[in-house]
Amino acid sequence: MALQFIKLFQISSFEGNTESENDVSRRVMFSFIVFIALPIVYFFFIILDYKAYFQPIDRLHFDQFIVPIVIAMCVFCSWIVKLKYTVAGRVLFLFCWPLLLHIIPMWLQDAPLDYFVAFPMGLIFHAILIQLMLSQKQETWLHWIFLSINFASLCFAANIIAFFDTGADIPVKMMVQRYYFLDNLLYWLLFNLTTFYLLYSIGNYIGKINSAKNMIEKQKSDLEVLNAALELKVLERTKALEEQNKKLVNHAYYNAHILRGPFCRVKGLIELQSLLSEEEKVEIEVNEKIKICIDELDFHIREIQDIVATDFDSLVPESEVS
Repeated sequence: MALQFIKLFQISSFEGNTESENDVSRRVMFSFIVFIALPIVYFFFIILDYKAYFQPIDRLHFDQFIVPIVIAMCVFCSWIVKLKYTVAGRVLFLFCWPLLLHIIPMWLQDAPLDYFVAFPMGLIFHAILIQLMLSQKQETWLHWIFLSINFASLCFAANIIAFFDTGADIPVKMMVQRYYFLDNLLYWLLFNLTTFYLLYSIGNYIGKINSAKNMIEKQKSDLEVLNAALELKVLERTKALEEQNKKLVNHAYYNAHILRGPFCRVKGLIELQSLLSEEEKVEIEVNEKIKICIDELDFHIREIQDIVATDFDSLVPESEVS
């Protein structure tokens, strides 16, 4: 028994068997929950009724054998679903569960009195299992076929029990009691409508979460594109600034060496002019040489201004200049 539980937990991890989360994948997850929960319940049932199981094998009834059989069925169906035969595993479980727990026991034991209550309650729980395991949106025909058969079985529960009651142990008064049918119908509607509303609410809530998740992923993708564009723009601007810095260094070298020549000559001529007499000034034409040096200096200054202005306009956008 312990090995069966260990194997069940190993193969029934809560992993979706579809690539994207949808209503069917949620039903598969609910199926795994059922495949784990039922064996746990039956295991505790064995513990509570242990005396019934510690008997010679010839005294054991089908009720004692049915519990390990159902546990094995849960393990087998879980294994099938795990192999991604999700429809086959769930359909097999929904078909075998009432057959093993109700139909076969009533047939072998001549419909004991406790099945007068156990059978309708089992059908109600079976209807809940149908809603949990089959999607009414994406597996519509399977869902409604199983649910219709379940509801018809509930409506004719008394007749089914009477059919297997070959010994006529159940009082006829109980079988024809009108409120027996109405009570069964009331609880069937109550539990199934509640289950339907819960599943519907869970589906809507998960749908909103998925929509928000998709929106976040889209915004994240847009931000990544924007960041990539900004990084490219920064790299381009950095490269342009580096080129401009190289040009400014060249301009600084130009200013320090090219302009310094005419400047030093002008300065020397002015100092020389202060030392010479008027006749010597006229003779060597100092003023003319000063004018030539000043014109040369002015030419180089204008040349530098044109170069710097051209490089700056190519670097700075028109919007920033304006």
